[in-house]
Amino acid sequence: MRARLIFVVAMVTLGYPVIVDFGVQRVSPAFFALLLLVVASVKFAIAKDKKDFYQLAILAVAIVFSILLAVTNNQLMLRLYPVIMSISVAWIFASSLREPENILLRMARMAGKTITPEAQFYTRRLTLLWVLLLLANAVVALYFALFGTLAQWAFYCGFLSYILIGLVFILELIYRYFYIARHQRRALTVTESNNEI
Repeated sequence: MRARLIFVVAMVTLGYPVIVDFGVQRVSPAFFALLLLVVASVKFAIAKDKKDFYQLAILAVAIVFSILLAVTNNQLMLRLYPVIMSISVAWIFASSLREPENILLRMARMAGKTITPEAQFYTRRLTLLWVLLLLANAVVALYFALFGTLAQWAFYCGFLSYILIGLVFILELIYRYFYIARHQRRALTVTESNNEI
């Protein structure tokens, strides 16, 4: 059941711009406030750690946005949702940089990865990269929300932005592979030198 809910929530979240593009001529913008509120509530309900500050922050942002959307019943507000979410996630990533473990390092530790000084340095830089990428995405999404047609906004926010983010993710995986291999070779060289001594 939980896996199905995760799948449905993911599909609605990813397909939000397309759903808006299709439905905005048929239902009022306020209807989407209810949709977003339900999705945010389900997403929080199926989260493993409901006391996590970041989970609570995203839920709070979604609730406030849904209320504003319901009150204003404005189509522009509909288009601002991807902007708000990108900024919110960027804020979460950025605020984690002030903590002993940034969010990516914490995820790596939870996944059972070995945490080396190199890994700490790498995840810190990668977290900063995602902050910048998410903020850039928010700026472009805001441009299309304000100046683009509904179809242009839906195309960028519901398709092109995912392609660009996916491309960065793939490039980072490739770089990470060579980064890890390089540091493993360096560590092996140091170990061999110590053994010779």
